[in-house]
Amino acid sequence: MGSQAGEAWKAELEKVWRDLGVPHFLAEIGVDFEEKFLTPLRESRALTNPYAGHSWQFFPLERLLPGVLHAAPLQSVAKSKGTETEPALWEEWFIEGTENHHHAMRNSLKLPADAPENVELLHWRSPENDVEHPETVMDVDWHYFNDADQRPYLLR
Repeated sequence: MGSQAGEAWKAELEKVWRDLGVPHFLAEIGVDFEEKFLTPLRESRALTNPYAGHSWQFFPLERLLPGVLHAAPLQSVAKSKGTETEPALWEEWFIEGTENHHHAMRNSLKLPADAPENVELLHWRSPENDVEHPETVMDVDWHYFNDADQRPYLLR
């Protein structure tokens, strides 16, 4: 039964991605959906969905065509104020010019133990009247790096 449950969440997450148009979006920004999303998903040993507390959303944006893919916390981080032991994670994928971006953002100043070497944390906070990001990430100090590895962080 554990094996079936482990496979069920994978099928559900893949369906979310496909329904959202993630394969098409990633192709548009030059990221291989099969290699960077499906392979890590299928190879994951997790028994439950590590993204169960996240919402996958696509924001079409004129200034960052074709848009931005978000894996954002379901609940407002501003209200929950993540802790040092369990910081909230928010990820976004987009292309700017010719550079792909995968931001692994946390509401913690602590660099994750499994972060790539030689990365510095950058800071971002939503501007007033922001309509380009999920509501649950607003009014929070986020610390992030541009992750050259395009795989979803929680599937590594």
